[in-house]
Amino acid sequence: MSGHPADGLRSHAAALRERADRLRGACAGLDWRGPQAEAFRARVEELAQRCATAADGLSRSAARLDGRG
Repeated sequence: MSGHPADGLRSHAAALRERADRLRGACAGLDWRGPQAEAFRARVEELAQRCATAADGLSRSAARLDGRG
């Protein structure tokens, strides 16, 4: 991480987005059908969306620190 706090926030945001993408990708690759599979996929999507939402918040905070928000 860089010495500027905004850079650290951007780095964490990128990591969260990457994890959200990996969660979605891993789930999409499952060969599993049925109600439990659908419930699992819904839960994974919820977790991935929470990661993406947190990443958006970190990005907004970084922009504010840079004087752009």
